[in-house]
Order: sequence, then structure tokens, then C-alpha cells
Amino acid sequence: MAQPWPQPLMQSFTYANQPQFATDESVFYGPYTRLLYHLFGVLGPYEISPQYHIPNAARDVIDVVALFTVELNKHPVFFIEVKPTASLNLDSKRKQADDQMRDRFRDLRHTLITPRLPAVSAFGTRLCFYEYTVATNAVVPAAIPADPLILNDVAPADRWDCDLLEADGAARFRQLVESVLEMCQAYEQ
Repeated sequence: MAQPWPQPLMQSFTYANQPQFATDESVFYGPYTRLLYHLFGVLGPYEISPQYHIPNAARDVIDVVALFTVELNKHPVFFIEVKPTASLNLDSKRKQADDQMRDRFRDLRHTLITPRLPAVSAFGTRLCFYEYTVATNAVVPAAIPADPLILNDVAPADRWDCDLLEADGAARFRQLVESVLEMCQAYEQ
């Protein structure tokens, strides 16, 4: 079976996916940067802007948020948030990732030049796809409110339902990027 990505990309992600790196999201910074440049190009109008946010709360100091924003003319058109692979198993880390994605949409929505802003939350190579729509001010998937009494899962693990290194996950990611490129092309005309 053919690999879903060129060999150098596969090697980068395969190396980062080793068990000894399960708690270190930084090993994915290089592979995701390479992937985004592979899909959006180096010489075109898109810029990949890595951003790192260190939370103010002392208890969260070790949880650096790594975001890669794809911009067109300094306006966001896509972003991806990267978390360590092992964190996917923790309800609190999935909730935190979901909250951070929604906060990012809140922060970016006033700077958009496109009718929607797609995004991805990644735990290693496991992906959850999000999208903000300007006309409705809605984000999908819908937020799951916390129950005031019962500990419910507000960011179920099955939302990260595909793997970037498998054919279906790669196809879904490519399809998302193609839709972003088409949307941006319509904007540029």
C-alpha cells in the first residue's frame, strides 16, 4: 500500500511518534511545519506562523500551547494546535485542548477575511477537525457543557477520530487544505 505522504514527511512523523516522546509535543513541531509547507507551499502567498503560549496559571506552566497558523496577507485561514500523544488519554487534557481551540476562534474571528476558519486539534497524529463559520458565529463540533453534578466527558476521545499517517486521515486533511486553498483563491479574485 502506498504511503499517504512523501517519505521524508513519513519519516519525520514516524520518528516523532516513538513511545519515548509520548509526552513531548515539541517533537511534532518540525513534522507539522514541514507538512504545512508541503501542502500550502513555500513560494506562494501563505505564511506558516508558529506561536507558543505559556499559560499564566502556575499549575499549567508545563502545558505550553503550540499553534501553527496559516495566514494569507497576515489574516488567519487555518490553524492547528499540537499536543503530546499521551495526553489524548486524559479527559482533562482533551477538555483543555477543546477550550483552547474555542478560545483561539474567539480571538481570531474579528481578523478573518474568509467566510469560515477551519482548524485541527492534534494529539500527536490523532486529529479532531473544527470549523468556525462567520455568518452563524458557530463552531463545530458543538461544545459539550459540563454537568454541574456529574463528571461528564466534555471532549470525548472519539472526536480525534482519524490518524494523519493513515490513508483516511491523510485524505481528510488534504481535503480540508484543498477547501482552504479554494476559499482563499475566491477571496483573492
